[in-house]
Amino acid sequence: MNNSPCTHYYQSQWSHYSATMSDLSSVDECLHDYLDGKPAGKHSKRDRAAGLLSTSFWWQPAVLDQARLASLALAQVLWVLDEIDHALLDQLAQHNPDLLRQAIRYSKLFATAHSKVYEYLRQSLTEQTWTDFFNVCDRLLAQLKPFEMHIEQAEHQLKPLKLVELLSYLSVLAYPDLDQDDATTQRSWAIYERIIQRKLQRCTDRDFDLTEQILGKSLKQHLSPLLFQEEGAWERASARLESVAFLTVAVGELIDYQASIDAFCFDSDMHYQWKDGQPVTFKISEDGSRQWQQTEQKAELLWSYWMRRAIDAYARSEIAGLNIGQAENHEANQLALIKAVRSQLVMQRIFGFGDKISLAEDSEVDLHQAMLASELSTVFFAKAFIEPYKRLAKQTGSPVKALGMMAFEGALKGENRFPMTWSTLPEKVKRVRTWTVSNEYPQGDATAAKAILQFWTVDLRQLSAQIKQSPRVPVPKLTEQPFCKIGRYSFQFPWIAGRQSNLVAAVNTLRRLEARRPALRSETERVESCLADALRSKGFSVVLSYMPPDADGKNVGEMDLVCHLNGVVLLLEVKSGFIRSTQHEVWLHRTNTLRKAARQLRRKQQALRGLLESDESLRLELGLSGCADVLTIRSWVVDTSIECDGEMINGFRVVSREVIEVALFDQKHYLVRFDDACEEPQPQTLYPHGFSAHGFVSAIEAQAVWEGVLANQASNAY
Repeated sequence: MNNSPCTHYYQSQWSHYSATMSDLSSVDECLHDYLDGKPAGKHSKRDRAAGLLSTSFWWQPAVLDQARLASLALAQVLWVLDEIDHALLDQLAQHNPDLLRQAIRYSKLFATAHSKVYEYLRQSLTEQTWTDFFNVCDRLLAQLKPFEMHIEQAEHQLKPLKLVELLSYLSVLAYPDLDQDDATTQRSWAIYERIIQRKLQRCTDRDFDLTEQILGKSLKQHLSPLLFQEEGAWERASARLESVAFLTVAVGELIDYQASIDAFCFDSDMHYQWKDGQPVTFKISEDGSRQWQQTEQKAELLWSYWMRRAIDAYARSEIAGLNIGQAENHEANQLALIKAVRSQLVMQRIFGFGDKISLAEDSEVDLHQAMLASELSTVFFAKAFIEPYKRLAKQTGSPVKALGMMAFEGALKGENRFPMTWSTLPEKVKRVRTWTVSNEYPQGDATAAKAILQFWTVDLRQLSAQIKQSPRVPVPKLTEQPFCKIGRYSFQFPWIAGRQSNLVAAVNTLRRLEARRPALRSETERVESCLADALRSKGFSVVLSYMPPDADGKNVGEMDLVCHLNGVVLLLEVKSGFIRSTQHEVWLHRTNTLRKAARQLRRKQQALRGLLESDESLRLELGLSGCADVLTIRSWVVDTSIECDGEMINGFRVVSREVIEVALFDQKHYLVRFDDACEEPQPQTLYPHGFSAHGFVSAIEAQAVWEGVLANQASNAY
């Protein structure tokens, strides 16, 4: 018998829950506790997992079959425990086989090398359903092997290339993707990111000791022969380019097959079979795909929404109507400024960022300047690189010839127009400084330029060391920190800089890569405060960060926002994170952050019902004093992400913070794509009889914001 503190904790919790709840509810509560990382304190994941397995409900098949979280919790157990009691495994395999198989899928246990648990199951389970399942898992892994082999062969051939030389060839290959749609371009960027990360795992000091002489020699040997078709050297460089192209194809196929494994593991619409001549996985429904497409549609429409908000703000500003920069660049610069205003609006109103962003070494960067500089950079690279390339590629019919002509035209002007750009850090600061011109600094602000450059820069030497030492730590995508430092040089890739979303890059740099920043707490508080102000502006009384008294010795937990208007009470649990780009990231968000938030809401909602009657101070703050009317209570998870908007999780609605913004200010008419609107969209109201609390709740719960603007509308509940 395991007598660890975690074992005692779960046995105690099981007994406590069972005293007042059904066995099924008690199981779910224990599983919630485990998934929430309890017991708190310095307990290892292994101890918590072993403690959970010590509870008796794992031997109750009928209860486990109905427990919603059993496979999810068991998946985490399988992830951290190398060995599990064989008798328990036999019990689960015989009486709860679907649960165990789903847990294996969630945990990707079949892809874990030398898993003792998986090896035991494979050896001991010989029934046809289990044999088919193991065969499917084997086939999914086997499909990866040819591409892994091709990648290893290509990397072996390219091993002599230094990092900067590999980046040169990737940049040449990247330009034809500029004619593709966004989805294809994003896929290509993911391939380049994977290749660069694999290279960084193998880099040595020589890759980062980059002097002017070494850089010049590399360019002369690898990039110049391709662009200018130098006799003799061109053949060797072209052969290397073909090898890099082969590598990109193999990595792309590997990523696609890994995505199919992720779908097998995490997509509830994906089923499997083991039949001759048939695919091993297949979809039984397209609901998940439609919902993902709707998420993309929502994101695009919200992009237009915030652009219109930014145009309104720009029109009210002092610089509206003034020329920005040189006359021929005014229109592009004006659009860059509006995009910067858009990004600032979203980052401050939705994500809670302040006017300044703290950086390492006790420095900070001005948010507006950072976003304006990035948008002006995008304008520069689009005009100086992407547009000329497309023009020349159309003329020549050859991407490489077009790049060579673009580089030659740049050389005639004394400018670097190679497929990638580089300069020393002082030179780069000088360039960025031109994007910080203001009334206060008519020549630009050098200090601000350095801070902006620091914000957008990743040191590839440091990143290489991080990948080698901590391979699971998140690494920046090419778009998130687009300035790459190698030695004393700063590199940029025009094919990225001219097309990237600077808003997504900034948010994810701060929220995905630097999720442990000290400023995160104050940002979360600002998210809640901004939402409170928005609700107050429509007449709601709002109590922010309400800490209810302990009930029966239990801490219910802080209530982010409690709001009241005209007999409607809103209890809002606010969650703020990063902008997700994969379905697996969304699955993790749904099953962790949002699941936990919904559980917290259930506990807080139960407490709030009594407090609305007994806590006179709370009633007074909410404007309920003396009010005897029956109250309508709605409890929502308010999420700064859009991906799970409208879903019901454990009985509670998830509402995007941006949707609340649109609904509160009655601006559905701004959810029109720019390409679809030749003129200013005509106002249309969600509240034909005027704004009211009941009307607002109805608009949110009926998803009226999206009615008529989304194709293939479908609902999903977890």
